[in-house]
Amino acid sequence: MKFFRTIALAAACAAGSAVAGLAQVPSFFLDLDTGGHRATIRDVDVSADGAVIVSAADDKTVRVWDWQSGETTSILRGQIGPGNEGLVNAVALSPDGTKVAVGGYFSGHLDTEGPFGDIRIFDLRSGTMVRVLKGHHYMVEALAYDPVRDELAASGQGGQIWRWSAPFSDAPTALPVLDTQSWRVSEVNYAAGGTRLIAATYDYGLRIWDLESGQPVTAPDDEALWDYPLVAVAVSPDGSQFALANDQGQVTLRDAATGSVLQELPQRPFRVDAMTLAGDVLTLSCGYRCAGKYGTEVWSLSLGQQIAQYDAQEVGIHASALMPGTDMTLTAGGRLHTLHVWRTLTGSGVAQMGGVGAPVASVGISAQADRIGWGSDDPCPELTICPDVLGSLSQEMELPTQERSFEKPGPRGAARLNRALTQHLDLTVTLGSEPGSGFEGSRMQLGDTAIVKGPEDGYYHSAYSFVSGQDQIILGGGNGILLVHDLSGTSTGEFIGHTSDILALAVAPRANRVLSGGRDQTLKLWNLETRELIASMFFAGTDWIIWTPQGYFHSSPNGDRLVGWHINQGQDREGRYVRARQLRQHLHSPEIVRRAILIGSASQAALDLRGRDNELDELLTRKPPEFNIRVAGEMQAPDGFAVIEVSGTSLEEVESWGYSVLVNDRRVHPVRAGGSAGKLLYNVPLEDGENQITVSGQNEFGYVTERSAVALFKRKTKIEKKGKLYVAVVGINNYPKLPDACGGKPCDLRYPVADALEFLNVLRERTAPLYTGMETLVMVNNEVLEQDAPRQAALSLHMDPLDVLEPEARAITGELVDFLTQPGPEDTTVIFVAGHGMNLEEQYFLLPTNAQKRGDRWRTSSLVDWSVIQEEISFAQGRRILVLDTCHAANAFNAKLEKEAADARVVVFSATAANNTAGERADLGHGIFTYAMLQGLRGGADKTGDGVRLLGLADYVYHEVVRLSNKAQEPFYHISQTSNFLLAQGAK
Repeated sequence: MKFFRTIALAAACAAGSAVAGLAQVPSFFLDLDTGGHRATIRDVDVSADGAVIVSAADDKTVRVWDWQSGETTSILRGQIGPGNEGLVNAVALSPDGTKVAVGGYFSGHLDTEGPFGDIRIFDLRSGTMVRVLKGHHYMVEALAYDPVRDELAASGQGGQIWRWSAPFSDAPTALPVLDTQSWRVSEVNYAAGGTRLIAATYDYGLRIWDLESGQPVTAPDDEALWDYPLVAVAVSPDGSQFALANDQGQVTLRDAATGSVLQELPQRPFRVDAMTLAGDVLTLSCGYRCAGKYGTEVWSLSLGQQIAQYDAQEVGIHASALMPGTDMTLTAGGRLHTLHVWRTLTGSGVAQMGGVGAPVASVGISAQADRIGWGSDDPCPELTICPDVLGSLSQEMELPTQERSFEKPGPRGAARLNRALTQHLDLTVTLGSEPGSGFEGSRMQLGDTAIVKGPEDGYYHSAYSFVSGQDQIILGGGNGILLVHDLSGTSTGEFIGHTSDILALAVAPRANRVLSGGRDQTLKLWNLETRELIASMFFAGTDWIIWTPQGYFHSSPNGDRLVGWHINQGQDREGRYVRARQLRQHLHSPEIVRRAILIGSASQAALDLRGRDNELDELLTRKPPEFNIRVAGEMQAPDGFAVIEVSGTSLEEVESWGYSVLVNDRRVHPVRAGGSAGKLLYNVPLEDGENQITVSGQNEFGYVTERSAVALFKRKTKIEKKGKLYVAVVGINNYPKLPDACGGKPCDLRYPVADALEFLNVLRERTAPLYTGMETLVMVNNEVLEQDAPRQAALSLHMDPLDVLEPEARAITGELVDFLTQPGPEDTTVIFVAGHGMNLEEQYFLLPTNAQKRGDRWRTSSLVDWSVIQEEISFAQGRRILVLDTCHAANAFNAKLEKEAADARVVVFSATAANNTAGERADLGHGIFTYAMLQGLRGGADKTGDGVRLLGLADYVYHEVVRLSNKAQEPFYHISQTSNFLLAQGAK
């Protein structure tokens, strides 16, 4: 405990040196945050009370876990870089769980001088690096802390073991070098009440020191242990015994004082990479050669036999720990890089911790590279690697072409896709193990040519594909290494981007594309000729994101929470992390991603549309606003309100630019309720049930930070009518200045005016009675309205037809902007638009009735820039509903704006998803989508008799549009963080 208390004294010095580094341009690396580790977990530790768990992994992060909720509470990041730089191999917690020591490789990539083995100390409460312990020169692979001695030990490459003791002001102590000095110490542990230090090595067996005398203790079978690398050690809680395992599955129980063998277990058919020992019970976890069936075995030492097994974790466990004061064990690893807590004696699961992604084990790409497929199931769980076995494809996605925009991912269809080409007409391919490599698949024989992989090129052949029509083979291995070789075995190029094992490849030579999938859970699309990375992709359930190396992305509404940038601040400082969502105003650009895929160059796409490809460099030199929120439950709030406390270092900055506060899907106005230095209090109105309160703060650089909290509320009195209904409708039939702009034909439409007016009538009849009043804005072609006497008469009952505005560009923009400033927090705004829409580069435009072209170029002054309207919708207070019956044919779909609406918690109903045309039917007298909306609001979606609710309407409209269009049209809607509120009165 003293060790970690003393470390805290250095925190002020570390903080004081922070300012100097900010002036420099930082180095940064794109990184996924899927909620869990994405690479092999190397070590775990548990606090003395069992409340805090930390894990270290090859993804260069340390995660802190709440094991009962199964979620990460924080991520510790140091400086990282290419290759080994920033690898974390070992962690050691303070007994109170407030600080953690982290060891690994902390020097530059390919650095020959070092030191590489500095120990970083993090404060878990703040996430800051409070001290760096220097002395261990080479990579650290193991750490151990002994609370009796108040001492930390570090070991690893170089064979030296260093110890730091309180008060930690002097240089560390090195244990004496032996005549047979090891080069690599894999494990280090204290035992026998802190009087022994035990080290397992890869090359010179077991090493034990008597820490009182500083002299080595030689085990009776010392030299016999030199034959095989020792890979795992587990010390009993009382320190009297330890278990030792080598890489051949030999496990012995030993006396901690002398190292003598007390018991030998039957040799295991797998490599034991992790063990725990408590009393009579020893657990053995398979780390390698698991054959698809070996997980963690539980052995009774007194019985000399296995008594239980935990096999709910997929094979490959590299770290384990006892859960103090319980009968539970923690194991970490598996194919999904998860942590499991389970009952030791029964093998029954208790909790799991991990992320949402999975390794990409199979990929396919169409010959034209306009469609991709992928799957995550392991094609050969019984084998260590199987690069010539092609797994099944379960998902697919259509990529953009010149004629269409993005489609959303979905289940695998029947379209044919190219897979890895694993055979060659003129060559026999065989895989084997190079002697001394230690890995299966390290040697590939191409006829008479051998290609052998080692540490510098990925260790083993985990995936490969010949390139049809070319004398090339693409080889994937460990650590994300993806190389191109000619058939003589000479390396001719490299694809740089993956961070873990390459598991799958597919090539489309005619389209000049390569698709790869990896254990890092990403798919990557490459230019075959230039080797340039075009785009990376991550898919997990309904969340997904596609991004370019320059940072531009396209994603599902919440997909941009999964990707961000790790920003280095120096070897002796913690790294920062900025999420893509915080930079979405700058980097959310589906059109740049689309163009990159089309032309095969992400850099050129950015240059074409932004005039630069280094925008991210400048953005990441800035810092986002930093603040936190909580529901101040101890504060007395007015009925129907909650008090939230906003605190942090950026309060003044964020306040000057303004907060955006959302309660579920309503944008509300927070009322200042006092506060103190560094803390501000606001009253926020609530609705019945669960309220997700989201505060978005923006600074002058356009960075956005979001923080959320949950408040529950139950009204004491009967709900009364509250707020007004604001409805704006736009319907455009006539395009007199576009006689041949729509495929050589006039752009005129038949039903938008009828759609808009009938939608207004239905809302007035069915929805307005739920509110205290209704305000309207109508913009339709007056010429069409005058020819529709029934609808003109219906409209005249509620407003003067002379107040109807012609839907011209200036009127639509100006009037809608003014209209959207009127609603308050309790109001609901509905905007309905029917007409033509289109994309011009990154911008989406609505075509007003006076839209025109000059030659082949659009006059943008005659168009409605929808981003202006979108911004005002996002800023409007209260609940916002956007209904779009605009044509989405080909490139008229704008994914950027629909996602921005979703980000602002605007409920969106759209006539069709990407690349489909919104159809009209003469027998219905409306567009198909609007007709379904009208019928649903009139009562078709009222299945219970208590009215039409949001989710019921969405389900009804979806099925009706599919039915009425004979499956040719599928509507799109986005509903996020909202209650299933009442939209229209019942059909009584």
